[in-house]
Amino acid sequence: MVGFTAPMNMEMLARSLLIYRITGSASILGLMALVTAIPMLFLSLFGGVIADRVQKKYVLLAGQAGSALVSLGIALSLTLGYLSPEHAGSWWILMVASVLKATVQGLMMPSRQTIISEIVSQDQVMNAVSLNVLQMNSLRLLAPAAAGFIIEAFGFAPIYYITVGFYLLSMVFIALMPPTGMITLRGSGALTDIKEGFH
Repeated sequence: MVGFTAPMNMEMLARSLLIYRITGSASILGLMALVTAIPMLFLSLFGGVIADRVQKKYVLLAGQAGSALVSLGIALSLTLGYLSPEHAGSWWILMVASVLKATVQGLMMPSRQTIISEIVSQDQVMNAVSLNVLQMNSLRLLAPAAAGFIIEAFGFAPIYYITVGFYLLSMVFIALMPPTGMITLRGSGALTDIKEGFH
């Protein structure tokens, strides 16, 4: 799970700092937070349906691949010099990237949260969940701090190349996992399943 948590927290800091340096606008920074929150809020409902119907490891692989591509796009935009304060209008790249990342995270979140109980034995679930919570909370502190030092020393681009590396490495480990859980085959549509989830 480090391959999810570390890059997410590093990019949250980098993205916020970068868009503020480019625009100098607290309003645009707030707008980016909004467009990030909305897809994660609503698409996680569809993510739950996907988790029931598709092998979770494949959902995670697709999500990590999508995240890696978005991060690589930002990294290349920084390296080529387009995404910078010198190009004040370039902030749209970060806005689009935020929406894409939030979409991926929202669809992937239910699979990520439930796969733990399927890859460890029943008597180890509580220990696994506790360790997962520990690493999440630790990386919420350590990853942004590390990102801050890297940005100060080397700029923003290395952050995104590093996160691409995290995503690709996590994909290797996910690919090595055996298929997990049972796939639910239903004749009902996704919206029907979502409605049932509220009952």
